[in-house]
Amino acid sequence: MRAAPKQLLMLVIFVFFASATPVAAAPTRSDDPTTAIPAVTALWVQLDGFARYQGNGPSWTLGPAIRAIATEPYQEAPGGARLVYYFDKARVEVNDPASADDGQLTLGLLVRDMISGSLQVGDQRFVPVAPADIPLAGDVTQNDIAPTYASLRAVATLGDAAAEHRAPDRTGQLVTAALRRDGRVVPDAVPESSVRIAVYESTSGHNIPSVFWEALQHLPLPWLALTGYPLTEPYWVQTRVAGAERLVLVQAFERRVLTYDPANPPAWQVEWGNVGLHYRLWRGLAASPDPEVQALASGMPFGEVLVSAARAARVDPYLLVALATVLTQNDPLAANSRGLGLLLVPRERLTGEPYPLDPSVNARRAAPLLAQAIAQAGLEGGLAHYLAASGSNTRPEEVLRTADYLRQRFPPGAPLPSGPALTEIGRGHAAFYDPSYDVSWWERTLAGYASWGGAVADAAPDPHGYYCVHPDFRPGQRLLLIANGQALWCTIGDTVAPGHVAAWRSRWVIELSWPTFVALGLDRNNEVIVWGPSE
Repeated sequence: MRAAPKQLLMLVIFVFFASATPVAAAPTRSDDPTTAIPAVTALWVQLDGFARYQGNGPSWTLGPAIRAIATEPYQEAPGGARLVYYFDKARVEVNDPASADDGQLTLGLLVRDMISGSLQVGDQRFVPVAPADIPLAGDVTQNDIAPTYASLRAVATLGDAAAEHRAPDRTGQLVTAALRRDGRVVPDAVPESSVRIAVYESTSGHNIPSVFWEALQHLPLPWLALTGYPLTEPYWVQTRVAGAERLVLVQAFERRVLTYDPANPPAWQVEWGNVGLHYRLWRGLAASPDPEVQALASGMPFGEVLVSAARAARVDPYLLVALATVLTQNDPLAANSRGLGLLLVPRERLTGEPYPLDPSVNARRAAPLLAQAIAQAGLEGGLAHYLAASGSNTRPEEVLRTADYLRQRFPPGAPLPSGPALTEIGRGHAAFYDPSYDVSWWERTLAGYASWGGAVADAAPDPHGYYCVHPDFRPGQRLLLIANGQALWCTIGDTVAPGHVAAWRSRWVIELSWPTFVALGLDRNNEVIVWGPSE
């Protein structure tokens, strides 16, 4: 017996911001975000699912597509590395690959890293690299007037200068200061500004203007999780957009850059910057990897960097990745008396290099050395020469065995793992089963369907005990539910009798177990969006 759900207010998710910032070369990769692992799919649907179906309304918060999938080292992550997804406007980091909970995800501190010139590879481990000389807003190329991420080092609350770069509370005051490309702040440079400070953020010591603050309050998730703390004051900057000079208000946060262009139509005046694309451009990762080695490039720490360097030097990519794995366990901070960095490049080969530990620099130096050694002494002899020069006692056979293992694990031409694409299948009210139908009842019912072939082949109990019913899906399939600022996956655990389907469709978009109904807050506000496999 099922109780009728309450009739409550409808939830509408507003998704804010887009950035029209052009990039030098558009990435060729463009994967459907709903094919990502469940937690990433859930996050993307919450932030950008509405934008997919809204032709003229709010635009992307992460972006319309996955631009790259990578494995990046992080000391405290399981196995010392974590899966990341790059979007136009952010990097989504998977901290627990076994969890479908989007609360286990973080957005990368990309802006902080581009300003400070560092790559974070652990809670307290940072690799020094050159700051990003990429415009904060506007055209990426032929834009020598715009301040860059590197320009912000002079004003950001980072490093040793953090305390002196804190600002006093200026709530209510007009924003009139401008930032130049050389990092100079010009007070009262824009006296005609009508933008005022709305909030003072005391943790990092910066003021947030009303145009940004109002937009942040309408996000479907807490703003701090999406932006991080502000790192700078808001500044007016001169930049070029499609070649035309513009005056734009810019503020850097740890994870994001926000821009305000009063010349744009109202819906487009506040935008997210393309920090995901900027980060990849900064790291030399803008191009999509060769399909022959995309699994290797995506599946190993610094795989993209190593594969790119190997291709440029005409070295077997599996061999160079194996060398980094065996020599340093992919540690960019590795060092001994003779070698330095990810591939223990001989120190004399790095003389004069300001950032020898930069993985890209290290790989670009190592690959030609290895290629030259192999050309002169053959594969094993060349490997032995490189290993000796790097100060390692590793034998060539160990590197070759590791390369063979990597070929088996990431076969040439293998596609990247992905799930079925999802689509929105409905939004509206949910029904619920009586609370007496507990999790054990749902598990027994699902097992019953599976016993006679009424469930999908891989049907398994839901890991969180969340069950649902929809006439278009078989027991064991999983659906994504969005309601009241929550996202969760449920497992189909029962069916709708054929004679009841028409009546069911006229009233509900989904039917839920009671714990699922409550977890989504539908007992308070019964409006849910349902996403499911499109095939």
